[in-house]
Amino acid sequence: MTAMACATASMLAGLALAPSAMAADTTITLQGADGASLAGHTFNVYQIGTYTGVVLKGNQISSLGIQGTTESNAWADDAITIANGYDKDTSDDITKVGGYDAAGSIAAIDMAKQAKQLSNIQAALNASSRKPATVTGGADLTTQDATLNITVPEEGLYYITDSAGSPIIIGTKSGAGTAMSGAPGRTLGVAVIKSKSVTTDKKVVVDRDGRQVSKQGDAADPVAVTVGDTVTHTIDVTVPNTAVKFKLADAPAGQEYVKGSLKVALSGTATDVTADTVIYDGETQHGAKTLPGDATLKKEDRTPADPDITVPAGGWALNATKLITTQGGKKITITYQSVVTKATAEKPSENSVSGTAIFKDGAHYTVVTNGDKVDLKSYDFTLKKVSAADVNTLVDGAEFQIQRGDKYLKLDTTTGEWSEAADQASATTFTTGDSNNDGKVDHKDNAAQKGLIAFKGLGYGTYTVTETKEPAGYASYAKPSFTVTIDDAGTAIRFAGKDQPGLTTGIDNNTVQVKNITNLTQLPQTGGALAFAFWLAVSCPLWGSGIVLAERSLKNRRKAVNLAGNGLA
Repeated sequence: MTAMACATASMLAGLALAPSAMAADTTITLQGADGASLAGHTFNVYQIGTYTGVVLKGNQISSLGIQGTTESNAWADDAITIANGYDKDTSDDITKVGGYDAAGSIAAIDMAKQAKQLSNIQAALNASSRKPATVTGGADLTTQDATLNITVPEEGLYYITDSAGSPIIIGTKSGAGTAMSGAPGRTLGVAVIKSKSVTTDKKVVVDRDGRQVSKQGDAADPVAVTVGDTVTHTIDVTVPNTAVKFKLADAPAGQEYVKGSLKVALSGTATDVTADTVIYDGETQHGAKTLPGDATLKKEDRTPADPDITVPAGGWALNATKLITTQGGKKITITYQSVVTKATAEKPSENSVSGTAIFKDGAHYTVVTNGDKVDLKSYDFTLKKVSAADVNTLVDGAEFQIQRGDKYLKLDTTTGEWSEAADQASATTFTTGDSNNDGKVDHKDNAAQKGLIAFKGLGYGTYTVTETKEPAGYASYAKPSFTVTIDDAGTAIRFAGKDQPGLTTGIDNNTVQVKNITNLTQLPQTGGALAFAFWLAVSCPLWGSGIVLAERSLKNRRKAVNLAGNGLA
């Protein structure tokens, strides 16, 4: 408890945020910077944990602990996982400290030394799907004044989201304790809401079972797309009404911006304000590759506050400065499309937006940036063709085609991009063992891929794979097909036999085994229907011949009787 209390106190001191007032004062005060109005901000308040073991020295708190509830700990635990997934560099990972619960592990972050961790956890708490309900009286709070007083249920550590700014982690006062001993000049339970802020919220809009769904594209809300798909992106951002410059840039990796698709509208309305922006994408603005800055604007250290912004390759940059005058303080939604050109589960197709606002501070200028990212993943599976007589025998030469829904697909083997084929005849045919996709199996293929087809770069949905030609030496009347269902997380790729289901078996999450037979005796029980149909088809002509012969025999007997009756037999 002492270790937790000290670490928590360190974080709170660094945050200039504070623990609550022991039943005497459970108020959090939000103040606009320099007396600015909080108009345009909407706040929501969530509890991370309550104080325990508070030790006071006069009006200062020397140590305390944080204890979460079952619900808040589940949220905190999920947020830590999300935050640690933001960067490949594990040096900024948030550790779950022994003896702490998840809420205590968040409180143990030292802002002075772990600013990146604090930034990550603030974003992750908002991204988590485990976020609890707001505290009583803490939902959708607004004011036109410069100060907003919020009464919270009890003293403790709280998380506050701001529709027009960054989220805040803040502690209340505790009894007589109004400050942490490490930061006596900073009042607990009070946070300054800077007007100098930019917050971007980027999502991707995808079709999910006939519905358009917005997804965050992060660890908590993954999204899977097929390479070659065109996806729609949205960016929600509030126009900073006190800025002098406002710009955005979008940098893709494994995607290509569809030029001409970008639109800007007032959020929640059909009001198009694209005309109040200038789009740079390497083609518009006379082919300009940079969005020019203003060299006269200098920061306090005399370095440029508004440098040129290079237009990201395959992306775009947007000068939205005019919106400060026409739509200042309002939320806008930027919508555009991109084509996914490369993505895997291990290396997603990324799309990162960065918003930049420049504010005047006396004779100097302050630059504020904020970004958000969407990851688009694609998944693979392998078809393993074997002999029904011996599943250890891999079989080359079987041909397959793949459909998504009722549309056949074709693959550009050079780029790896999928597209819808006009019809089955123009769909790509895949051959087991043909690792270089040149349409034949020969010495140029990788021997390690014998009997295999690797289907790569597929996203969410249900696909049908159909054997269109059996390999040499195998029966043509038992060509199986199967379905593949892929979810957004890629953790539940499911295989199900369709035609001749007994010949299809899912081996693991990424491999499906498909058998070929040489005779009907190798069909599993589920193939009995085909066997019956086969023998029916073979027997029908014989039955027909028998009927004809019987009719002829009957006619001959009748004829003989008639002849005998006439004395002619």
